[in-house]
Amino acid sequence: MIRLIQLTVVLLLLAYICIPLAEAGGLSTTFSEVTLENLEIGQAYSTKETAGLPLAVMNTGKQAVDLKVELLLPAAEELKPAFKSIPDLSWIKLEKTDFQGIKPNESAITDVIISIPNQRQYKGEQYQVFIWSHTTGTSIGIGLKSKLLLKIKGE
Repeated sequence: MIRLIQLTVVLLLLAYICIPLAEAGGLSTTFSEVTLENLEIGQAYSTKETAGLPLAVMNTGKQAVDLKVELLLPAAEELKPAFKSIPDLSWIKLEKTDFQGIKPNESAITDVIISIPNQRQYKGEQYQVFIWSHTTGTSIGIGLKSKLLLKIKGE
């Protein structure tokens, strides 16, 4: 009985400490799912120029945060129907990947550059990649996975 009371007290203390920390942080983006169509092999594209949409991640929390942006290959169960995982992450370049001191209601902004290799095997294919934007240097991390879908023009 005493052990149960001790465990309950510890859990309540953790909740009391962690819930305000979690509520203090937040991120948002309009780059949640972006599709680029009719891409040509052997060409490079900027989401900023092609779609008018750079990756912008806003700090919706109450404190300044450091942010890191990384590329991730999707797991098989995360793929949209008819899409494959991008063959190589080197197809995608981020203009900037590390941001320090993003104040509340300010955004970290970077262009996303897609380079399709000049190989016929990619014609007509559809690929998916994730862009993971996440806080760093904090005890409780917050992150977003943006989905980038690429549709390469066929014959």
